[in-house]
Amino acid sequence: MSGEGPGEELRELAGTIEQVRHHNEEDGWTVARVRVGEGQSGAGDVVTVVGCLAEARQGMDVRLWGDWATHPQYGEQFRFSRYDVDRPITPEAIQRFLAGGAIKGIGEKRAAQIVERFGGDTLRVLDEEPERLAEIKRIGEKQALAIGEHWRQHRIDDKQGVLVRLQGMGVSSAQAIRIYGHYGNEAVSVVVRNPYQLAMEVEGIGFRSADRIARASGLPLTSPFRLQTGMTHALQEAAHQGHCFLPREQLLEQSARLLQCDEGDLLADAYDTLRSNGWVSVEEGVELRPVPGRPPEGTAEAVYLPRLWRAEREVARHLKRLREGEPQTEVAGESLDEWLRGDRMVGTAALSRQQAEAVKLALTDKVLVLTGGPGVGKTTVTRAIVDLFETSGCDVALASPTGRAAKRLSEVTGRPAQTIHRMLEIDPVAWEFRRNEDHPLEADVVIVDEASMLDIELMWALAQAVPDKGRLILVGDVDQLPSVGPGLVLRDLIHSKTVPVARLAEIFRQDRESQIVMNAYRVNSGRAPEFHIPPRPEDDCALLSEADQETIIQHIAKLVGEELRHDGFQPQDIQVLTPMNKRTLGTVHLNRVLQEALNPPREEAKEARRGEKVLREGDRVVQTVNNYTKEIFNGDVGTILSIDPAAGTVAVQFLDNSAWYEFDELDELELAYALTVHKAQGSEYPAVVMICHTSQYIMLQRNLLYTGLTRAQKKCVFVGNRPAIWTAVRNNRPARRYTRLRQLLAA
Repeated sequence: MSGEGPGEELRELAGTIEQVRHHNEEDGWTVARVRVGEGQSGAGDVVTVVGCLAEARQGMDVRLWGDWATHPQYGEQFRFSRYDVDRPITPEAIQRFLAGGAIKGIGEKRAAQIVERFGGDTLRVLDEEPERLAEIKRIGEKQALAIGEHWRQHRIDDKQGVLVRLQGMGVSSAQAIRIYGHYGNEAVSVVVRNPYQLAMEVEGIGFRSADRIARASGLPLTSPFRLQTGMTHALQEAAHQGHCFLPREQLLEQSARLLQCDEGDLLADAYDTLRSNGWVSVEEGVELRPVPGRPPEGTAEAVYLPRLWRAEREVARHLKRLREGEPQTEVAGESLDEWLRGDRMVGTAALSRQQAEAVKLALTDKVLVLTGGPGVGKTTVTRAIVDLFETSGCDVALASPTGRAAKRLSEVTGRPAQTIHRMLEIDPVAWEFRRNEDHPLEADVVIVDEASMLDIELMWALAQAVPDKGRLILVGDVDQLPSVGPGLVLRDLIHSKTVPVARLAEIFRQDRESQIVMNAYRVNSGRAPEFHIPPRPEDDCALLSEADQETIIQHIAKLVGEELRHDGFQPQDIQVLTPMNKRTLGTVHLNRVLQEALNPPREEAKEARRGEKVLREGDRVVQTVNNYTKEIFNGDVGTILSIDPAAGTVAVQFLDNSAWYEFDELDELELAYALTVHKAQGSEYPAVVMICHTSQYIMLQRNLLYTGLTRAQKKCVFVGNRPAIWTAVRNNRPARRYTRLRQLLAA
């Protein structure tokens, strides 16, 4: 069995697998030792190969295409991107293959017996007459048939043949394994008929991959399948950028660029097909005002992904339902007036008049937004609200979007708090919340902290779960970065003027002494933060000025590993924040450097590998997707407690609980010594090292700088250069997000 060569730019290597060191059944990621023919490698007769290969087994004869690379720890390796598997022909090759564990019920001894009995006819016997295996001592007729059935399920000709054909159609080996896992032996016919179906149905294959496969298969650029899928992809990309919809003309323009298609009529036809089939939702005459505070830009035909169209409408409906309903418990009249006229104490803290008015709004309105910057007492007001409602006999539920924020909310209120996902009781099988409009929360008051992180879909889930007689209080800093997901929920609520808003602005004396707090307000008002040069030991906000990027990385490693320890901070107290993932000062590169500095390879520390990723016992890691089964959510940070290479498992301790990961689940984890500012939203850290450098100019914005600075509780060290900081301060253009919640609320 042979496949087409992958091109002259790749080297070819052929040999027999002698040892499989690591193999992931799900995606085929393999590290193996292969015995090659003489003269194929300067590394000797047995070489290490790395890449995706389905059902890798000892004894397989493989042909690989790739190139040589040197790993800093493991030396020279052959990294392949395509492969072919040869059907063993000689008795020796057949015996090696059967002895490799590919077929259940056949080990080394039995493989030798089978080949000794049938010789070069072994594969034909397995294919056509498996019952003849009973001719061998200690193999009964039933077991012979079972071995034959297992052979048919795993025979090289079937699965590997499909995989090789897929690779010949421009599919990488890793993608081919995913496609086969979804469609089985029908995979080739699906790809031939409509490669764009892959983008809709196969996890890990997006539009761009499907488009590359389609073009390699000769499908025309103007194929209706391509135009429709590309347009849907453009809407999905817009959602990743925070938009709930795109104006029709903008969608057509972006789709034309994405698809490299200037056939306006064909694109319009594709759009009409999407609309008529209900694959997009459309609203006519939508007022465009993407940036709050600016005048309308006219009206447009708004094109949504259906789920986002429904989410916006449902949020508006449920907030209207809550505001118009009667509360479970009235907290007003003489008792409230007496409290407002009295000492207004919360513990040992007395509320200001502004804070007291915020409490009054919470007690008299069923939906409230409480907002303000650092040091204005949002926490104190929240505690007062909880105290008064509980005194009145109300059940109060406290939640935040992230685990770290929920823990902090619990600490400051002295009451249990949980993530929104846990409060709404996520069903890990159905990927739905058990608490909803038909089965609402059993709470009279729901208070959500860090509400700036709420995207439109999570807000929908939250709003529908609050009972008719319940109250909803959203607490957050509207000047922080908006949610990672689509929508501008907190900002739209405030600007709609349909929901009461308590904005705290008075900074308390003790917080006016904090450079972190005062610099945050300077940044938010368009002024550069102030630093003492050189920094003083007592400073809680400092600048380490440096333009050279490699020198910056050295400074960061020294700060985290040594210098901040002198101020009483341990490495686990310190979080490095940066605007982006890529480039020299991005999280990917920084995490590799910091892992080597803070948790280097050592004999007693076990490791787990997933592709290029190396995770080590003691590493700090972050969850990158919601895992409802483990109840670990995107942004949760933990520490690797133990790794069991034999069992293929990794144990991670998070704030509230621990979780076990199979090696094939490690795509969900990334190193977390350095995080993006977006990923750190909702969390606070004792000390923050904030990178701000001109090389990151595309991401430098005022709200990003403000959000990063306010993640620090006791110490913030900026590392970078002043021009970058000033660029961020001056860039106060809020991200253009197309949302309609404000208009729906006002209507």
